[in-house]
Amino acid sequence: MSRDKLVYDLNDLLKISLFKDYCPNGLQIEGASEVQQIITGVSLNQELIDYAIAKEATAIIVHHGIFWNKSSYELTGIKYQRVAKIIKNDINLLAYHLPLDNHAEFGNNVQLAKLLGITICGQSGEQGLLWQGKLAQAMPLGEFVQFYQQQTGHLPSFFGEQEQSISTLAWCTGGADGMFADAISLGVDCFISGEISEPVMHLAKESGVAYISGGHYVTERYGIIALTDYLNSMGYDAEFIELYNPI
Repeated sequence: MSRDKLVYDLNDLLKISLFKDYCPNGLQIEGASEVQQIITGVSLNQELIDYAIAKEATAIIVHHGIFWNKSSYELTGIKYQRVAKIIKNDINLLAYHLPLDNHAEFGNNVQLAKLLGITICGQSGEQGLLWQGKLAQAMPLGEFVQFYQQQTGHLPSFFGEQEQSISTLAWCTGGADGMFADAISLGVDCFISGEISEPVMHLAKESGVAYISGGHYVTERYGIIALTDYLNSMGYDAEFIELYNPI
């Protein structure tokens, strides 16, 4: 199948034009004009690139690509090594950041809600990135944290009382600890994001809203997995590579 069709279809599916992002979404590095074997992962790194080369893949699709607004322009060091290998092996690199976070079917936020049994009630905040929902049945925070670990294989950090009841939640995957104050204003019992920062502990204590840091990588694993399944259903040979990151 043609590279141009793959790029057009994914750009259209994920509605990249609707998002103001911190990186280019879509094709970041051009490679072979025909694509069949695709390797996917959460973040681009040398291990993922080397695996794609070994598999003779003609495309890599990730959530976290190689170019970011605040990164340097120079292609030197680690960035050069990554780009050089991709170009020398005629591999296409595609990346989808916020469009993959917020897609209504394949998005990280939707997929995490499905995994945790959260019924989605709505979205708010900048670009609709703050999601809101509820559990079918309330449970103590400590029990919900254990459930999170069972479902993801990752032990999250959290702030809150083990016995406090969790029923309503807000969440945003990845590094969205800065949205905690907005989540508190929604009146939910708990906020889930991927990372945690110094102010969070006291905000949780003073507001009574629990905070769960579920891992940046882990909370953003499920969107790219869902997208991989979609690509396979469309006739591509796509494989998700698990390169677990505890952060």
